[in-house]
Amino acid sequence: SPSPSPSSLSSLYTTLPTTLYTHYQDSSSVVNTTTMSSVMKMSVVPQSTVQYSYQGLAELAHREYQTGDYENAEKHCMQLWRQDPSNTAVLLLLSSIHFQCRRLDKSAHFSMLAIKQNPMLAEAYSNLGNVYKERGQLQEALENYRHAVRLKPDFIDGYINLAAALVAANDMEQAVQAYVSALQYNPDLYCVRSDLGNLLKALGRLDEAKVCGLSRCEGLFHAMPFLFTM
Repeated sequence: SPSPSPSSLSSLYTTLPTTLYTHYQDSSSVVNTTTMSSVMKMSVVPQSTVQYSYQGLAELAHREYQTGDYENAEKHCMQLWRQDPSNTAVLLLLSSIHFQCRRLDKSAHFSMLAIKQNPMLAEAYSNLGNVYKERGQLQEALENYRHAVRLKPDFIDGYINLAAALVAANDMEQAVQAYVSALQYNPDLYCVRSDLGNLLKALGRLDEAKVCGLSRCEGLFHAMPFLFTM
């Protein structure tokens, strides 16, 4: 996936401070009746303001990102970043926003700022890997994805990104391993099972590919124990 999962970002927001910000809503209008005419005039009143805490503004930016409102998400993230340039959750979200808008240089920039603040932040390396993969720099992408999952062994998005890059690099056997690693942490990921099944089918491992279509994750474990002990 090109961006950190919502759950990983939300967990980072729980530590944000509570400095107040001001967000301006759309202006409203009122109707005034004049004694000189029967025409109703529209008079615009000053913009109403809603105050957000730092965390509230971060949550707003996150919701905007999730709904594809990248312009406002970026605007609010920049407000947050100016207040606290060291906040890695904001840096990650800015990295993801710029990636979705295909501003790859800016995405890489904010990922590297996040890494500078926290060299152990797996999501930042994964985001940086996404930029390299998009540029066709597969070796650099693989290095960042592998580093991400070493830092965070249960990082499912990291394994999925790694698998996709390995497929692009034509390293199918290692891609199988990466998909299996993701399924070890969440066997209910249907899309991952589907991708793994297609990959096994392409490798001629048809019996294993059929098992990936099982609807119950328990069946996947029982039918393919050899995969989950690699």
